[in-house]
Amino acid sequence: MNFITEIFELFGAAYLGDFSKYMFQAGAYTTAFFVMLLIPVVVTFVYYIVLDNILLARFKKWLITGVCTCAAAAVIDIIIAHQKVEGFTFSANIMDTTIGGGDYLAFGFIVFIYSAIIFLLCSLLLKSFSSRCRNIPF
Repeated sequence: MNFITEIFELFGAAYLGDFSKYMFQAGAYTTAFFVMLLIPVVVTFVYYIVLDNILLARFKKWLITGVCTCAAAAVIDIIIAHQKVEGFTFSANIMDTTIGGGDYLAFGFIVFIYSAIIFLLCSLLLKSFSSRCRNIPF
């Protein structure tokens, strides 16, 4: 779990103070990691293997799919983080926290970037199994 925490905190470069501390103590990083990993993998599998439609064989549609996938992963992880942190602070009777919306947005941005990397890598891996979308993204 420490390695997953380091991934989200960009190996110490994006330590978000109380937010990171409460996320770690609530065990939210693991759940957020698997959501961040699962959503782009499933969407790329569906895009290249299940659908494999000539109408999807355009860079613009691939890019829109990727951005929407990454945004969905970021929003879902922000919701998970908010629920886990609020639940932890409530159960631990912590009343005064310095966690603000900026912490959640920074966390969401980190998830968005990692999801984009995962989406791109999965696209490069799965495009060879596609017959119609073989040339997407490049």
